[in-house]
Amino acid sequence: MTRFQRRMVIGLSVILLLLTGIGALAYKFYLSPTSYALQRAEAFLFRRMQVVRLSHEGEYRFFFITNRELEKADGPLEDSFGTRRVDELKYGYFDVRIEPALGLGMLINPTEWFQNEEIKLKAVRELDKEDFTEQLRTIVGTSPQRSLLVVVHGFREAFPSALRKTTFISHVLDINSPVLLFDWPGNQGSSPSGYRRAQQLAKESANDLAGSMELTIQNIRPERLWLIANSMGAQVAVDALRLLVGQTGPNEKQSKIEDVILTAPDIDYDEFDEAFQAALEALVQRTTIYVSSNDRALLASRILNRTPRRGESTLDPRLSQTTLQVIDHDPNADRITIVDVTPVNRTRNFHNFSLETPEFFDDLFLRLTNTEIPHSRLIYPVEAPHGAIYWILTRGR
Repeated sequence: MTRFQRRMVIGLSVILLLLTGIGALAYKFYLSPTSYALQRAEAFLFRRMQVVRLSHEGEYRFFFITNRELEKADGPLEDSFGTRRVDELKYGYFDVRIEPALGLGMLINPTEWFQNEEIKLKAVRELDKEDFTEQLRTIVGTSPQRSLLVVVHGFREAFPSALRKTTFISHVLDINSPVLLFDWPGNQGSSPSGYRRAQQLAKESANDLAGSMELTIQNIRPERLWLIANSMGAQVAVDALRLLVGQTGPNEKQSKIEDVILTAPDIDYDEFDEAFQAALEALVQRTTIYVSSNDRALLASRILNRTPRRGESTLDPRLSQTTLQVIDHDPNADRITIVDVTPVNRTRNFHNFSLETPEFFDDLFLRLTNTEIPHSRLIYPVEAPHGAIYWILTRGR
């Protein structure tokens, strides 16, 4: 190729790149304004989180209780909580600005929560217990359903990322309800010894969550109370519910909690059946456990603990049609329901489906916003050979 030909190729390449860029800009400004406008309209006008909305600029308020030690007296509060547990609980709120374009699929890497530009912490403030209770009771009392959603995260969660994940779940789930984060120091490192420390802290934190639920039930008094706990956070939740039953008996608080949702629970399989099932049935109207057969994090947990985990599905996909049948079953018939999300679990490590799977959020939305579970979900009941009923979440047809 001569020098002239090379210059011609380079020149044409530059012109082609410029034309491509101009075409992309033209498409953005002239051919896509309708979808862009609709996206912003949905974000600002049609979003259902009106009760926690602070302004038309996409700012929202959430509340937190944490049992972390406050290690720093100065600086931003979100950076001041450490990894040690203390007996004295801290109460407060956090205000967040959410970018309108935030949605599923944008937060693929959970380790990047700190660099997230779509969820910006505007203010994190500590409140004394009385002020916290009064503020939260007021906002719950003015919410459309007089409701409160309590969120508990799991292993490796730091305080700032717990705030952002709570915001993300609230944003995507989009039910018009106040949200309370119960935060505990699950970020003890990623090594096996760090996992063991977090597991011990999860059990020690159960009493703190039990006290927080007691405060919620007796002083904040939501008419509809939901609890979502993920991964090792489920251990905190079920231990707390067992403590609540043991302290005052089930009758006093019976059915005060409308729904408990456990996603990928990192709990001993047999211990759950023997120790926690009775507490859930005594205190909770409905419990839903989302499980998966391809969860790699729970596989690692099973190896470390040498026992199966409750978040692992026990359905064998190799079962034939003659031993695994789709049945006609009322979704409101059981107080504890197992939902297998394996067919829709496309996440990176198959453990974070509760943050990344649209079918999960769709099913959760229908479950929480209806007093009677609707039949129109993309979910089918099957009966396993041993008689247990599983609901399998599908992608639809």
